[in-house]
Amino acid sequence: MADLTVHRFNYKMPQSLADFDLKDYVKSVLKWIDALVGANEKVALSASGGVDSTTVAFLLKEALGNRLHLFFIDDGLRRIIGGREEWETTAEIFKDFPNFEVLHTRDLVLPWFDGVEDGALKRDMFRSLYTLTSNKYIASLKADWIADGTICPDIVMTDQNRQIQHNVNLPYNMKKLEAFSSLYKPHVRRVAMHLGMPREFAMRIPCPGPAQLLRVGGAFNTDKLQTCKIATDVVEQMVCAYFKEKWGEPFRYDEATGVRIPFQYFAACLDPEMERDTELSEHIKGLAGKEAGCFRMKTRAMWIDPAVSSQKGKLYAPILWVIGKKLDHENFVKLYDTLSKISGLPRALYQVYDSGEKGYPVSIKVVESEDVRTAWHMDMDFDYLVKMGREVCEKSGASKAAFDISKRPPATIELF
Repeated sequence: MADLTVHRFNYKMPQSLADFDLKDYVKSVLKWIDALVGANEKVALSASGGVDSTTVAFLLKEALGNRLHLFFIDDGLRRIIGGREEWETTAEIFKDFPNFEVLHTRDLVLPWFDGVEDGALKRDMFRSLYTLTSNKYIASLKADWIADGTICPDIVMTDQNRQIQHNVNLPYNMKKLEAFSSLYKPHVRRVAMHLGMPREFAMRIPCPGPAQLLRVGGAFNTDKLQTCKIATDVVEQMVCAYFKEKWGEPFRYDEATGVRIPFQYFAACLDPEMERDTELSEHIKGLAGKEAGCFRMKTRAMWIDPAVSSQKGKLYAPILWVIGKKLDHENFVKLYDTLSKISGLPRALYQVYDSGEKGYPVSIKVVESEDVRTAWHMDMDFDYLVKMGREVCEKSGASKAAFDISKRPPATIELF
């Protein structure tokens, strides 16, 4: 009978990142892998192109050599990066690995999601399709193990039912290797650089496993998906350009704390239907101008209740779309605090550009965070947000764009 046990490397983590003994960790985890994986056993690794799975791939290559088999699932839900599909950029990362294969499954996967609206259901469906594809490929390899880049926050968030991670507790047909199960993102970044990975890659922003699926609001369709993928690519490039102009580099990283600024940035696609809220519109005119308007969108986004340690189910609430005058960061903060207090709703978007054309509206998210559990929008020049919104609409076909001014908690970073 097959061994279906999940094997997690339990490493005693220090409270301070500065006290993390990188050399001892790498030495210990390599010893653990060597003792666990038989000399003739194959290990398959689902390589998403993200920091966690890529770093664990480089680690396992050192331990296993040609017994490591990488695969990338091109299900159509991946990002576009610099105008190229993610499977292409990922293939370049692993060009020197002895075994790497791209599984092109988009024609089989995407039709399953057509018309599906509920975010939790999208996640569950993705997990099932992801596992089915993985198990089928692993069986063809006759591999003995499956590995991935699962890190400690993935496990914690799934166990608390805060946000189900696609790579935790999956029904694989074999034993699973989780070498990074004790680590957090800053520790993974340190391991990456220790293994010789380029700094710009080790410092990549996090991206959810189901990728753009979780950034398509309302009922799924491929038009929304394509709008979202192109819009996200524009946002990623323009956010990097903005901070490179401002700081001389596209991001800042604090080696002592592991904090990357900005923490994350992307676009999300929404349904166009919304209704004016007269009461809220009146309340914000003092901040957003006499022509200000506040609208309740049809699209509902996730939120978390900070008063409970574990949620039994996903919470969703309408999104507020606000139109008003040019605002600075301080007034964005005041506006959000006012809206959330009066309405009780966790998420507000502030329009920065309207093309006047039909199509799907898009939200632009750019956040900083010290611990992932809390996050707030970055201070960016309003005129540049307008420029970014215009570029997003012109390239993706979105009708209009808004800047997400919500805080986590109660809003989540990802919307759906």
